[in-house]
Amino acid sequence: MKSGSIVLLLTVAALTAVPAPAQQRRPLTLQDLAYAEPSFGQRGVLAPDGRHFAITVKGQIALLPVDGGPAVPVTTAPGAKSEVSWSPDGRSLAFVSEGQIWTVSASGGTPLRLTNDPAGPGDPRGATDHLPKWNPKGGWILYESGSKGWDELCVVSEDGKTKHELAPTEVYSGADALGNTAPDHGDAVSADRFAPDPAWSPDGTHVSYTERSRRFFSGKLKVLDFDPASGEPKGDAVDVYVAKNDPGGAWAVNTAAWSPDSRTLAVVLQQTGWDKIFLIPAAGGQPKQLTRGESEDETPVYAPNGRWIAIVSNRDLPEERHIWIVPTDGSAPWRLTHTAGVESDPQWSPDSGTIYFSRGTSLREPVTYAAPVRGGEAARPLQPLKPSIYEEAGLPAPEVAHYKGKDGLPLAGILYRPLGYRAGVRYPTVIWAHGGPEGQVTLSLSPWSLFLAQEGFLVFEPNFRGGTGYGERFRNLNVEDSGGGEIDDIGAAVQSLIDRGLADPKRVAIGGGSHGGTVVANAVTKLPDLFAAGIEMFGVVDRALYLQYTNRNSRIRWETKMGGTPEEKPAVYRRANVLPDVDRIKAPLLVLHGEEDPQVPPQESIEFVAALKKAGKTYSYFTYPNEGHGFRIPAHRLDSMQRELAFLQKYLNPQP
Repeated sequence: MKSGSIVLLLTVAALTAVPAPAQQRRPLTLQDLAYAEPSFGQRGVLAPDGRHFAITVKGQIALLPVDGGPAVPVTTAPGAKSEVSWSPDGRSLAFVSEGQIWTVSASGGTPLRLTNDPAGPGDPRGATDHLPKWNPKGGWILYESGSKGWDELCVVSEDGKTKHELAPTEVYSGADALGNTAPDHGDAVSADRFAPDPAWSPDGTHVSYTERSRRFFSGKLKVLDFDPASGEPKGDAVDVYVAKNDPGGAWAVNTAAWSPDSRTLAVVLQQTGWDKIFLIPAAGGQPKQLTRGESEDETPVYAPNGRWIAIVSNRDLPEERHIWIVPTDGSAPWRLTHTAGVESDPQWSPDSGTIYFSRGTSLREPVTYAAPVRGGEAARPLQPLKPSIYEEAGLPAPEVAHYKGKDGLPLAGILYRPLGYRAGVRYPTVIWAHGGPEGQVTLSLSPWSLFLAQEGFLVFEPNFRGGTGYGERFRNLNVEDSGGGEIDDIGAAVQSLIDRGLADPKRVAIGGGSHGGTVVANAVTKLPDLFAAGIEMFGVVDRALYLQYTNRNSRIRWETKMGGTPEEKPAVYRRANVLPDVDRIKAPLLVLHGEEDPQVPPQESIEFVAALKKAGKTYSYFTYPNEGHGFRIPAHRLDSMQRELAFLQKYLNPQP
């Protein structure tokens, strides 16, 4: 076998039904993808008594019984509702709507508006009030406010009459993590979107949160003493853990999970080179490692009895995620279920006997399941599973594919065979690059790749270096190398598909959005003979230009990842700039961008298209009004997919 060949490992999801017979097949449509309503069981919040989940359906709150039955509407007022939190007595719900904090009775009625904060300047994604969390003893609701242009930690009383700022943004001076002196134009303050990630202690007397800044970009885990009588802090917050700054600018201390006795914090740390669960005394002290091994362990949640912690881990298969139960005494953990798929969002029943969680597969949207903590019974969905349009389309489940990079690095990705695949036939192929770059494609639902497979394309989603899921070293292989090794990984993926006899070497396209769009621009420039077409969506074509126009937090993050400023690292930034090299591009390009993108500003595509036009290249360029980073409006999603499909059909000429 050639060293670059792909080894295919077919993972059969136990929940995936056998494809429907040909006469019953219902083909997917682009309207299915553009106007799909997300599964309403995916992000429910369990009530304190464990009897209902609060969910959102078409922007309104409803209660879903855990024992079955239809969802009961709670709200009907205008404005989409999100980020729901239960009061400790289960009688009320806090939520976000129109950028403000509201409450409503769990039995319905007129919502009460608690905050009236103006939207702040800067990135609109964090410029309003968000993330309400009810104090476990009642009386106060913790939330984050972006009205100043960065996150501030606040509380508001249940009646909305009293509001206090708990954790104002700290102002730093002197040298930052890169050794630079903070300039005078706002870089001296903490960030406009550095989420504090707050959490109440179960006794309601403390708040933990993560403070991030240019100087401490990976974060300080802090604990604040809270006075429930006055609603104000008692003294300054204490630094419980100060993280070593990640050279890639990606990793940070996340939300801490409090033990039921309010004495211990369970936190994800990367001290071993992998994301692992550590226990830290809430009063301060040395972290104690709880989970081990070469896998990523995330989102710890304490059981009410304090004996176990539920986590999400990829320890069995890097491209899947499953719920594991970890005893707090350090004894052996166990996997909750043994069904293939991607699981997330564990929540405990009040008696610690049941875990509720979200599970989806490569052919099914995620829905909420329940499983006994000790296993022995199959997990049950909260509601009967509805037919999946992806199964009804008769599409084969995707496969995990392993290959090697140019330098021998082990790599993997997700391969979608075209509908009606026949061995020995070489197919028009689409490489679809994920965003991030700290992202990972898994055996979860990917509607666009499935649709392309239905239309006769072979689709491969590679997990190139710089992504997550494979440890800290893998994630940071692109530090000071943006547009370098990751593009070699893309080239190795294409060559492996060709070596395997799957891809037609004359009909290979590449597409992606965000950092995926960045990969596209680099790939068609640096590997010009490999691709017959490229779809570049809201990506970065010049990293130095990006730093001039993006939001402040992204600028700090990418200066960290690049090893410094453009003046300090000119060769690194030159490698990440395709504009001087557009003459090398041979593939026709489709360029798409939202006109109000705060993450990758439209200036990137404007400059790219201007360079393409000057060089006489073949391209099509479309922008979408009222769209940020990605396309949210269904009509725009439909239009963009119609253009992408027509573009691929024109230049790859598939035979469905």
